[in-house]
Amino acid sequence: MLEETWQSLPRDDDSRFQRFLDWLGGVTDEGIFEALGQSINIFVLRTLATPFPFQPPSNRAQLLEARKQVSQQIQLVQEWNDLNQFLKQTEYRLNQLERSVAALTTDREQIQAKLDSYPTEDFYSRFYRDDRGSQVQLFQRAFTFLQLEALRRSDEVIRALETYGSALSSDGDALLKLENDGQTIYRDLSLVFPVITTSLHSLRNMFPHLQPNLIKLALVDEAGTTLVHQLFPLLVRSQQAVVAGDPQQIEPIINLCDDAIRQYRLSAFLDQGLSDKDYYRYAPTAKYTATAYHRAAGATGQEGDLGTGIVLRNHYRSPAAIISFCSPNYPDGLIIHTPDKPSKLGTNLIAYHVEGSHIEQANPAEIDGIVAAIEFLLQHGYSIPHLGVMSPYLSQANALKARLRGIWRDFNHDDIGTVHKYVGGQKKAILFSPYQCLADHSFWFINRKPNLLNTAVSRAEELFVVVGNLQELEKAGGETARLIQHIRTWGKIYLTPSEFSVNGFRASAPTSNRKPKNVKQLP
Repeated sequence: MLEETWQSLPRDDDSRFQRFLDWLGGVTDEGIFEALGQSINIFVLRTLATPFPFQPPSNRAQLLEARKQVSQQIQLVQEWNDLNQFLKQTEYRLNQLERSVAALTTDREQIQAKLDSYPTEDFYSRFYRDDRGSQVQLFQRAFTFLQLEALRRSDEVIRALETYGSALSSDGDALLKLENDGQTIYRDLSLVFPVITTSLHSLRNMFPHLQPNLIKLALVDEAGTTLVHQLFPLLVRSQQAVVAGDPQQIEPIINLCDDAIRQYRLSAFLDQGLSDKDYYRYAPTAKYTATAYHRAAGATGQEGDLGTGIVLRNHYRSPAAIISFCSPNYPDGLIIHTPDKPSKLGTNLIAYHVEGSHIEQANPAEIDGIVAAIEFLLQHGYSIPHLGVMSPYLSQANALKARLRGIWRDFNHDDIGTVHKYVGGQKKAILFSPYQCLADHSFWFINRKPNLLNTAVSRAEELFVVVGNLQELEKAGGETARLIQHIRTWGKIYLTPSEFSVNGFRASAPTSNRKPKNVKQLP
């Protein structure tokens, strides 16, 4: 209204015609301000009792001031309204946050109460005590369900068995059925054979066709001794895989000479624009850094890097006196669950000294010592199935096999062999023939990494016997020296045949009652 009044006032720049009309109509400032006062009088009266009383303007100067004052007050009111709206929104958000905090506090209290109710023991410590029975029961019931389902669908299962059996015999029609309807046939077959075991080399015989996700879960053992490319045929057929292995056990065997390996590295990697990092991460000839275990664990290819796999430190085979030799090879050592159990000779470790020599790629003196040791063990309660004999070298292992099986026919063919052949195996008593015996002999093959002796020693369930030139083994340093020193501390050393004869030896307890270091042993 003030703005309309301002616009209606006569101006000096009005046209003559407009001034004529104003004169004719009697338009004057006094009349306009009088009309304004009458039109806003009721509103003016309402402002008198407020902090902002308003006086109607009676001239142009007062009108200008009134317009300015009203404009400022309108702006202040708008700002106040905006601030009030912001405060209301803030209060609403605060109320929401308070409710959220209250809900989260309640959740935290409930979670804390649940955590407080949980056992404080490590899962692996309480699993076998609290949950092992339930797991076994669940497995048994699941297997019973499979059997019942196989009976219910007996026609389909029989057809699957017939087809698969014929396919294994290379029947063309059966192989075609297996290729076209493999998922259904293997599904029905799994009701009676839920687990199929095979070597990686024989995988294509058991699963002839390359079909993705054919195997729901692949379980791979001894991955630390498996070349990386040998795992591929299994992985491309599998939906999931669990790859287990010990990279501190013996490495894979590669039947290539060093020159051939260097040429392969050059032609297959460096000449193709790849780097040494790629070679040590992926090459099937990089046996220390690119085994199936290393790739599954995401190792970087740097020697010694074992990746991010789950580490199972629990040991259940050998007593502490034996396995404590291996424990330093593992980060944080091993946790020994095996109770202290003396062998039938009392001690768990024996080193028997023989000078030795090399004749026709064998060490006859060590073989004679092994024979004497076996005779002694048989006299003290062991039987042939309890014994395992090994050497790092194939020629010595073959000579041992020929001599021992010529004396004891009940020695199994696999009971005598190289350390590599014993990966995954175990015996109550292990007899070890190192073969190398003279100062000018190289012990590099045994000492280059801890893996070989780590594998050999950890095969023994209660007794490990070394028969060899103990002085040279100790002088060689490295792992052989550490082994002899370990036996000297925790077992028995025999330096002459008379000490180790059947009639002259008397079983006795270990020379020390101290607990081996670097080992955590559970009761």
